[in-house]
Amino acid sequence: MMPIRWLKGLTKAENEAHVSDKLVLLFFHSSKCGGCRKTESMTFADGHVTELIEKCCAPVSLDVTADQGLTAHYKIEWTPTFILADSSGVELERWVGFLPPEDFIPQLYLAIGLSSFHRGLFKEAETAFERIIDNHTTSVAAPQARYYMGVALYKATGDASHLKRTWEAMSRRFPNDFWTKKASAWS
Repeated sequence: MMPIRWLKGLTKAENEAHVSDKLVLLFFHSSKCGGCRKTESMTFADGHVTELIEKCCAPVSLDVTADQGLTAHYKIEWTPTFILADSSGVELERWVGFLPPEDFIPQLYLAIGLSSFHRGLFKEAETAFERIIDNHTTSVAAPQARYYMGVALYKATGDASHLKRTWEAMSRRFPNDFWTKKASAWS
């Protein structure tokens, strides 16, 4: 297993993202943060996590004390904070807090899917959401992924039947979930 190849600074990460058509992954951390240490020792040590980050992201690791300008710019309130940004550094998605590898992977796929969705790349979004639904079925990210997959299909095609089918699938699979309640408007 190869360790994550952290890029030196946001500019290098933005350049790498631009050249390779990836998203920038900003990892804000603190040496005083137990969740950050656990992320580094457990989550980032996992080969599947490393592989996914290397495949989809231009990663940059930012210490909140040493990188106070970026910490302020991105309004970091807690660590660890993970931000997906485009190649210009524009934030597309964020999440906060430690996640073990089995939860980090679907969370990263969800953020990748939502980042694609925000940019109008609905087919790419659908692909990321499907990975969660197919491979991480018990993940807490799965209901949100299913919800947004239906929305992405609708936005790509204009076919409202995708919304109704999304609600039907969610009501069977995730009957009491928050995202299913949101999808109930499509029943």
